[in-house]
Amino acid sequence: MKEDFEIKKYDLLDGEDDVLLLDKATFTVRRFKELVARKFDYILLSIEGAENESRKKSIYYWMQSLSLNEETTIPAGDINWSSPQEGIDCKILKIGAKGWQEGKLKIEVNKNLKSGKTQTSIKFCPDEPLEPKSPLDDIRQSEEYKKLSNNN
Repeated sequence: MKEDFEIKKYDLLDGEDDVLLLDKATFTVRRFKELVARKFDYILLSIEGAENESRKKSIYYWMQSLSLNEETTIPAGDINWSSPQEGIDCKILKIGAKGWQEGKLKIEVNKNLKSGKTQTSIKFCPDEPLEPKSPLDDIRQSEEYKKLSNNN
């Protein structure tokens, strides 16, 4: 028996002042990204600053480069962390929206080991779209449709 499943589309949250609700805690998107990046940096700095013997066993130590043999070592560029594939239950209140929208959240954190910069992205997939999309929406956005509608 073939199981049907739908691949959910996650969109990047770019409304920095939109509000996230996770369990009972609320955050603006901007503040949530700052907190996630700060915590990620803190963990990596804690690992990096560990005593020399314990550092040899740390994840950070092993991720700084990939030694294939004594002559060949490849330096790392980034350390990437992501939330569970199935997403995190949350609600979002977007600026101008009529109310909370339930859905799933995905978080991705990337740390560039050379520059030291940390980048955080947050994506959201609603459980149910706010407005059902019309099959004609794509046609209405096409160049051909716009040309035809301008000629009338």
